Amino acid sequence: MPACRSLIASQLFLAAVLSAQTAAPQAAAPESLDSVLWAQTSVEHDAAYLQAFRIARLMLDRAQADRTWTAAIEQSAGYERLPAAVILDVDETILDNSPEEAQKVRSGPTTSLWKEWVRKEHSTALPGALEFTQYADSHGVTVFYVTNREAPDKPATRRNLGQLGFPLNTHIDPILCRGEKPDWGSDKGSRRADIAAHYRVLLLIGDDLNDFLSGVHVAPDERRRQVSAYSDRWGERWIVLPNPMYGSWEAALYSHKGELSHQEQVQQKYGRLRVIDP
Repeated sequence: MPACRSLIASQLFLAAVLSAQTAAPQAAAPESLDSVLWAQTSVEHDAAYLQAFRIARLMLDRAQADRTWTAAIEQSAGYERLPAAVILDVDETILDNSPEEAQKVRSGPTTSLWKEWVRKEHSTALPGALEFTQYADSHGVTVFYVTNREAPDKPATRRNLGQLGFPLNTHIDPILCRGEKPDWGSDKGSRRADIAAHYRVLLLIGDDLNDFLSGVHVAPDERRRQVSAYSDRWGERWIVLPNPMYGSWEAALYSHKGELSHQEQVQQKYGRLRVIDP
């Protein structure tokens, strides 16, 4: 009898293994696993950045030669006489924070993880970013960094950028963080307007719609209309970088309701999928 039970047990175990091998794949991996790995390992990611910053350099030359050129819709009359500047986002535009995103995939998000990462000052330069900003600076164009990092994180951000060689104008403050002034919220429009009051903005470069326009916390269809309304600016005055890891695009999928649980957010995301028609 023991031998019989052993044989039956072996057969059951083999059947279970075979069943597991042929069953539909399980959604065991975190949602962002593929997007983080794409950012960290794909050559397509690096090529997209190199391509974007090469275009930015060509557009910078064109913009400097045309005094009527401006990239900021916040620019007011008389900007033609102002000195030139470019405005770049920081995270996932010029600095790579994918290790922090990777840590969240492995161990789950914590409230302190982002601040710990920023204060380590370990972000590295994304392909083409350093070369472009140095080119702009060498051609007399002031480089501004408009970031939604919070004001207390500014010293660490400045050191991180400086250590990598990003130009930091010593005559003005080139880093504009969220919360530095009462009207400097997560919407970057007020900060762009502040720069546009003193500089002719040649280019806007970022990875999120908020880096170009205000009022982007709306439904995906409205965001698409916003992009379409400025179709003549993309790839010319506005240069966008790919970021599949996070951004206002994601919050739009669950109506920007941050109070929803993770499971509720995932359910709403599934509802946004466009599938093959039956």
